[in-house]
Amino acid sequence: MKVKNAFTLIELLVVIAIIAILAAILFPVFAQARERARAITCTSNLKQIGLGIDMYVQDYDETFPCGWGGPSLDAQKCIWRISIQPYVQKYGDGMPYSAATGQARGIFNCPDDPYIGSGWDPTSYGYNAFGGLTIGWVNLGGGNGAFPGAKLASLYSPANLVAVADAAEFGTPQNKAADPNFDIPGSGSWSGCGTDGPGPFNMHPKIWKENGSVDWDFGIPEQEDFGSCRNGGRRPAARHFGKFNAVFADGHVKSVDANVMNAVINSPQDILRNHQ
Repeated sequence: MKVKNAFTLIELLVVIAIIAILAAILFPVFAQARERARAITCTSNLKQIGLGIDMYVQDYDETFPCGWGGPSLDAQKCIWRISIQPYVQKYGDGMPYSAATGQARGIFNCPDDPYIGSGWDPTSYGYNAFGGLTIGWVNLGGGNGAFPGAKLASLYSPANLVAVADAAEFGTPQNKAADPNFDIPGSGSWSGCGTDGPGPFNMHPKIWKENGSVDWDFGIPEQEDFGSCRNGGRRPAARHFGKFNAVFADGHVKSVDANVMNAVINSPQDILRNHQ
């Protein structure tokens, strides 16, 4: 009696169908695993940045790094990401980004930042200059000015204040169209910037699409950089499952739901401002 060695067409189709079903189930799982890995890398970046800031604070009389500016307006000598260079991983030219292209390097590069490697994008992260890490704009005369760092003792609750976070520019017509509450006219120091307080606000930060780097800071509700009329609407960026990673002023890092930007100003849920 002759033994049959070949598969029938039906058997082959069944096997192919099973493989297709398994692929449909597993591929999204693999994609989520890769995204989780990128989010963990981002968390590690911010932890190192936080350690750099903490060491800077200890070396400079418990003063946080300057946000931006200086007597000569030379941001490369004063901006926070330059100031902490002695305390974080080094580069051949001592800069956290390529001087030729402006592209971020190492810990200043979030793996989920869509603009990294595409041109001027010196960092994926923003400094909370307006929320309490600096003392605000100081006019140094002669057309010069800066955002000097605040004293550690001036912070009411360092463990409840974001210092550096995933951030990006969002002030585009597309984001405004997608989110009618994207840019509520307010009473900021620049006409049409900021939002009227005290909240809660009705923005939808989880649907905003990035439009470039923050370069140095991110804005917060009711502050000038939060309005899309200033610096491209720089804000915390929900890159990771509707959340942004952040290092707090005490050095701990965690993932934060992007809707925290809608919190009532100076409420217990408000982690973007220095308040009691």
